[in-house]
Amino acid sequence: MKYLIAHQSLLRLARIKYQVMALISDVDIIESSTLTDAYNLAEHAEPSCVVISQELAEQAEFELLASLFGIMNIICIVLTTGKQTPRAHPLFPGIRMVPELDLEDAIRRTARLSQPAQNQTHPAGKSPTVAENYDHNRLILLGASTGGIDALLMVTQCFDHRCPPVLIVQHTGGSFAASLIRLLNAASPANVIAAADNMALSPGHMYLAPDDQAHLVVAAGRQRHLALRKNAPISGHRPSVDALFNSAIPQAPKVSAALLTGMGKDGAAGLTKLRHAGAHTIGQDRQTSVVYGMPRVAMEMGGVGAQLPIQEIGPALLKSCKVKQRV
Repeated sequence: MKYLIAHQSLLRLARIKYQVMALISDVDIIESSTLTDAYNLAEHAEPSCVVISQELAEQAEFELLASLFGIMNIICIVLTTGKQTPRAHPLFPGIRMVPELDLEDAIRRTARLSQPAQNQTHPAGKSPTVAENYDHNRLILLGASTGGIDALLMVTQCFDHRCPPVLIVQHTGGSFAASLIRLLNAASPANVIAAADNMALSPGHMYLAPDDQAHLVVAAGRQRHLALRKNAPISGHRPSVDALFNSAIPQAPKVSAALLTGMGKDGAAGLTKLRHAGAHTIGQDRQTSVVYGMPRVAMEMGGVGAQLPIQEIGPALLKSCKVKQRV
């Protein structure tokens, strides 16, 4: 059995390691003191269980790890301070939050439950799905923040090698951009790649900014190209959803855009402008949003043409991009 222990304190990490070794025979323990290393080790070493400190789990990028754990069937324990009773994580119900005093009981339970980690990525892999006739002059734009990784996994599993080009902005720390791209690429039949300045847009491809040093935008006057713009953050974000949406306004009649779960208002103004310019716009509904912030503001501004649960957004975007049959 393999355990990953992630803690910013090397002293407490050693203490947890000793507890695990005392309770489980024949255990292989790998260690990390940062969230970035924890993600890389979990992705490549495939532990049965991860024990991670509350301090690391409170970082925004932990959402990416939580999604990876779900896909790879990895048990996760968030080690908390204080004397609370063990409980489900408020944003990720499959993850348990356990006080340090109750760690030994949690380890015993996970030792009984743990199975060898198996990659459970999208079963379709990169194989084609049922043929659809899409207008490849169209663009699909997606924006998301808190809760957005699982939402993007749900939406993008509908896209295959025939879909129009897709540009995505997810609020994720720059050091995790490559990990997010790998995660989405493993889960979707389409090809998910890091964007490069002046890159041509191709059907069956999804593009994300490679880091947080530039905004991902549609190149001005060039419908089939993207651009990376090293401008200042917008609403505290770079890349920003508003930067992406605003850049596509000149091509709005050929755009289908969706604003997914997230805190704040990034993307709401851009989605509204896109709709007024003729784009097909969608907002995620309250019931399926982890945080009904960005899509709520867009709804209030009049930017949402259709409000849908997350499981319906991918098919709806593709439907809007189908070639219209002549009667």
